[in-house]
Amino acid sequence: MVYSAGSLARRIGAGRAGAPSRTRGHDDRPSDQRTLILDGQPTPYFAQLAWPGLASLANLPATAAPIGQTKAGLPIGLQVIGPYLEDRTTLAFAEFIEREFGGFRPPHGR
Repeated sequence: MVYSAGSLARRIGAGRAGAPSRTRGHDDRPSDQRTLILDGQPTPYFAQLAWPGLASLANLPATAAPIGQTKAGLPIGLQVIGPYLEDRTTLAFAEFIEREFGGFRPPHGR
């Protein structure tokens, strides 16, 4: 199943009882001061916007799809970018990927 952005955000943000929950280790600093650890190195938080920006700046349709989990149980996804005005193509491909890879699974222990 492919989720809309709002639906997916509600699924991710919901705890066991369906109430919103905070992520462990949440960083309350302003966004421009936050970092993520990528490959063991602190990386500016907004550096991750380069990936969705590839499609957005070119005005191309894009769909995110789950493809598995890391050994630590964290979700892994991919971004499907399609030709101009081919929104249904990216959605169909994401649906195929979900079917072949088993779809979204909550991280271990969630």
